Amino acid sequence: MSTVILAVDTSGMCGTIAIRRDGELLEERELEQSRRRHAQTLISEVKELLDAHELASADVGIVAVSHGPGSFTGLRVGIVFAKTFAYVTGCRIVAVDTLQAIAESVTSETFPGINRLHVVSDAQREQLFVSDFRRADTGFWEASGPIDIVDCEAWLKSAADQARSEFAILGPGLAKLVDDLPESVRCLPEEMWTPRASNVAAIAERLAADNQFADPFELEPFYLRKSSAEEKREAKLAAEASGQS
Repeated sequence: MSTVILAVDTSGMCGTIAIRRDGELLEERELEQSRRRHAQTLISEVKELLDAHELASADVGIVAVSHGPGSFTGLRVGIVFAKTFAYVTGCRIVAVDTLQAIAESVTSETFPGINRLHVVSDAQREQLFVSDFRRADTGFWEASGPIDIVDCEAWLKSAADQARSEFAILGPGLAKLVDDLPESVRCLPEEMWTPRASNVAAIAERLAADNQFADPFELEPFYLRKSSAEEKREAKLAAEASGQS
């Protein structure tokens, strides 16, 4: 039976949606900036994409979504859409690490000599989300450890001290740091720095084959830390509690 995967990435500045069927990418589209921020309007974009391939929502067997880390607002939009779509259609959900979706762009065919990756994403507040990947025997990327949050200045110093020449580096976090990178760092082309729904779909296909589905009632964005608003609210409550004691 044919398996149709609908993939959504709204984790960064440029959102994308894609359809994959039986190992083949049918199409990927970029989302309008205004629609990327709203789950309801995202539905119309998806309908247009499905219609273009003569597919109905009921034909989708898996909805795949990048669940973070990334933009707080963007991640919420993608997760809400995926959960709603799965609830309405009865399809399964696969959640994909956003940084792995970026790494997926670096194929062994295009970059045969690269076996280690360092992916960096903007965590705001002069910090980065960072994750290292190695190419497994399967040819696909596997995370070498957990995602870290690192100060930009400390990361730049580490890159210079360790001379990460054995790594290739990419990711949206490089946008404001690329001019300060040491020459020993191999920085991949800028067009590869952002996650793509096509990559989310490809990873989701492998995860689904391994029966790694997300529970739609428990799935939440992977923020890795609290938002600035949440931290301010907690600090205010703590200050109020301290004043009352």
